[in-house]
Amino acid sequence: MSNWNRVKVLGRGSYGTVFLAVPTSGALDFVALKVVSIQDAHSLMTEETILLNFQGCPEIVQCLGSSISFEGDSLNSIFYNLALEYAAGGSLADLIRRREKLPETEVKEYLRMMLRGLYYIHERGYVHGDIKPDNILVFPDDNGKLRLKIADFGLSKKCDEFEEVVIATNAKPRFRGTPIYMSPESILFGKINTSLDIWSLGCILIEMISGKQVWSDCRSVGQLVKRVVNQMDLPDIPEELSREGRDFLSKCLEQKSEQRWTANMLLKHPYLQEDQLKVDEASSIWSDFNLPQDIYCS
Repeated sequence: MSNWNRVKVLGRGSYGTVFLAVPTSGALDFVALKVVSIQDAHSLMTEETILLNFQGCPEIVQCLGSSISFEGDSLNSIFYNLALEYAAGGSLADLIRRREKLPETEVKEYLRMMLRGLYYIHERGYVHGDIKPDNILVFPDDNGKLRLKIADFGLSKKCDEFEEVVIATNAKPRFRGTPIYMSPESILFGKINTSLDIWSLGCILIEMISGKQVWSDCRSVGQLVKRVVNQMDLPDIPEELSREGRDFLSKCLEQKSEQRWTANMLLKHPYLQEDQLKVDEASSIWSDFNLPQDIYCS
């Protein structure tokens, strides 16, 4: 695979840097280039291996290739590069910050996209493990609409690689992902399975509707653990959320992980079906009159 010329820094993390880049040969399409030193290459190689399982899924960011670059003679000057689709629209977190609150009809469409991606991930035996708005990328299309894609599989694992590890009450909780999006069982027992991603999705739903992160009143991880695990609290439900939306949310934030709905079940929930049925019915009505569908949609 070609090497890439770095254009500018998009962000920095614990292990490396993400650049906007263009390939040194071929079409000059922008890519998001994750770069880590060769000592830290294992995590990026693992992410690449996982991403290759999801090639062709439109709701998951696509891996475009990898390479090793040399910028000197020392080991610290050798880098592992992973090229991914570049999201010109930034992340869902950026979108929420810009718009504060998203209308519920738009939220439902984004939920469908995320759930289709999660269904694809879970069906292939993986858990994402860190679903949050920062890891959902926004891709504007030619029609001005936005498409969401799940990204950052650095904490993902095969489902059967996880084991339940009981954490003593006096021990610090072990987080694989981001604490405010973690489910009760993942905080208390270190239990990571597909139902964790569904809990995280429920937290994202609240954030899209309210414009605020869940547990925003908790000032420390300790307070969060106390409320989620000891008091078995649930995040505050936005007043703006419809009755159907509240029922949908309850299936995501079910305390008992085994009773939490799956991605496939949630895609069939009436909350996400209603608008789709209206579109299908409208298409059928206009087809009876032999009129172009874009007349109805305009």
